[in-house]
Amino acid sequence: MASPISKKKETPAITHRQKFEGHTCRIWGVIHLPGGQRIITCSDDGSIRVWNTKSGKQIGEDWRDGDSEVWSIALSPDGKKVVSGSYDGAVRLWDIDTCKVVKKWTEHTNAVGSVCWSRDGRRVLSGSWDGTARQWEVESGETMSEPIENILESIETGHEKVYAVVYSPDATLIATGGLDGPWTGGPIESSVKIWDAKTGELVATLKGHTDASVVPGLDHGRKNTYLRVIRFLD
Repeated sequence: MASPISKKKETPAITHRQKFEGHTCRIWGVIHLPGGQRIITCSDDGSIRVWNTKSGKQIGEDWRDGDSEVWSIALSPDGKKVVSGSYDGAVRLWDIDTCKVVKKWTEHTNAVGSVCWSRDGRRVLSGSWDGTARQWEVESGETMSEPIENILESIETGHEKVYAVVYSPDATLIATGGLDGPWTGGPIESSVKIWDAKTGELVATLKGHTDASVVPGLDHGRKNTYLRVIRFLD
């Protein structure tokens, strides 16, 4: 008796549920806010915008602090703040309720293309085209129940440009990804490096990306046992 032929299930086509129009240049970052009713976007037009996910309409005015392109955004673990990195080299901390900048760090000397938070919300990490990764203390030590001791402010990564940064879940390690040489039009070694967040010591170097790979996505496993890397342009 012949076995019945099983029909292969067709994958339904993916269609967008909503379209959000208003930005006038490239959009670099999108994040969901808690509750799923709002998203926040950042763009080369120099603005950060909040949108209603159901109506597709912008909520309130643009968030702006100068005219510099905004290249990266990240939501704080408590959902109350957003950190952004810009072409002018500044890292800005925004309050979601007031839509205003509450802190601004300007030690980077080139564009900031990646930002992220530690899971406890006490530190922000940024990666820049100046080749450094920097850590920022969000609150002063006096307001913390357990002040951060001896925070390492900057790591000279050896990357020509840092395109991606991420903390490990316990914030003891930092991963950076970027170009390891100047742009020449040909293949470029592009590595991922793991650092001790407290001492700045290089723990490991992961090689393999070439040809202008900017390694735009890094994600540590929950127990620091693995690292997901997103390839791009190689």
